[in-house]
Amino acid sequence: MISEFERLISDLGHHFNLQLHVDRAGACSLLIPPDLVIQLQLDSGQEKIFLFCKIIELPPGKFRENVLIEGLKMNAHRDPLPGILAYLNASNHLVLFQSYPLTIVNGERLATFFCNFHQMAESWRKALASGLSAPASTGRP
Repeated sequence: MISEFERLISDLGHHFNLQLHVDRAGACSLLIPPDLVIQLQLDSGQEKIFLFCKIIELPPGKFRENVLIEGLKMNAHRDPLPGILAYLNASNHLVLFQSYPLTIVNGERLATFFCNFHQMAESWRKALASGLSAPASTGRP
């Protein structure tokens, strides 16, 4: 029997013309060149779907401080946000995450959420890789 999450992942794959599946850990990770990996997974209560990705490693110093300040500013925008920026201390990465209740998600909506999430992650990755502390656009993503 296929789970709701497996059905969503399959529908997402159909939308992008890919064969996607849930791994043994109960997640689905997509590598998007050049180097973003976006993971989709259910929460422990199986009520929400989570999107997560590591954007870029931030070395200690003023640059990291500036990036985190800009990230907080981005997080202060009103919902709906494609993602929430955070700092993962264990690996020194700027990360992006978001969750959606399964009750509002279908394959088409998940594809839209995924695309918006990817666009935000990629804009931050490009900006940081080029030495900027945030994407050039200071408005909503």
